[in-house]
Amino acid sequence: MKRIHTTYYKIYNEKVKKELKVASLSDLHFSYTITEEKLKAIIKFLNSYKPNYILFPGDLLDSTGMIENKEEYMRIKNWLKELGNTAPTLISLGSHDYYKKEKDENTGKTHWIYYYPKYFIEDVNTLNNVKILDNQKYEDDNVSIVGYTQSMDYFHPKTDKPKSILKPAPENKECMIKELNELKKTLIDSTNKNKLNLIMIHSPIYVNDPNIKDLLKEYDYVFSGHMHNGCVPPVLYEIWKSDKGLIAPNKSLFPNNERDTLKTNKDKLIVNGPLTTFQECTGQLQKFNILYPMYITQADFTNDKQYNTEKIYKKTKYEKY
Repeated sequence: MKRIHTTYYKIYNEKVKKELKVASLSDLHFSYTITEEKLKAIIKFLNSYKPNYILFPGDLLDSTGMIENKEEYMRIKNWLKELGNTAPTLISLGSHDYYKKEKDENTGKTHWIYYYPKYFIEDVNTLNNVKILDNQKYEDDNVSIVGYTQSMDYFHPKTDKPKSILKPAPENKECMIKELNELKKTLIDSTNKNKLNLIMIHSPIYVNDPNIKDLLKEYDYVFSGHMHNGCVPPVLYEIWKSDKGLIAPNKSLFPNNERDTLKTNKDKLIVNGPLTTFQECTGQLQKFNILYPMYITQADFTNDKQYNTEKIYKKTKYEKY
């Protein structure tokens, strides 16, 4: 049995012709430690929810080195195939999706290198109903969905300062502004205002910055992940009514935009909790995963005016699969 924590939203949007059910999940961090039981539980949940679309805003993989193993390559590919059999599945890239762990032969230390998995992306995109959107758009009669890839320069700006709790390394807001301006020329300015417009952005840290909000004003909602709920334990998660977490991926303390960000009809940011709180690359911290559920967001978009209220309808629950 696997526990799944769901956050359910009922969201009014006048552009929706009929109710659209969107399941959003992120940060699987696929590795040897991800069991078949876990993958099957996610599929079982999605089959019971019957979404119209599945969104995955980043960190599908823990390291691109994982897909160099043929058996693991087929394991994640077959899981994605099952997602596509459930509903159209749109995936954007997170920082772990184009990085690989490598051991230095001289020092024996492990470090991360840029490694873009072009062959994997091309192969996945041949699957029925599954698309990895690397600064690309999916569009049908009901929705337009963009996957924006935050680059290596965004996540790892050049700095001599090491990451620590006292001196966290910031993500690069200016880089994000530059990248969104480029995306604006090809995708953002071509949004169809008569459709529900969604965008997947892995890291939400700057999404509510005024300059970035202005660049994203054509989108109805932003789906993100990355923050791992700030590693807030489940008991505290329910008691602590805040969008703050305990610690961010860049090791800053009590950051904003970690969780529970969608509260009113003026909010546009939906931050998913992780499918895997402590991934393989965190080492011994993985042992604490037994305390944490998998987090999945359910967003039902409707044109029913009874949901056109200032406060967004929301409920949460835990289930076993």
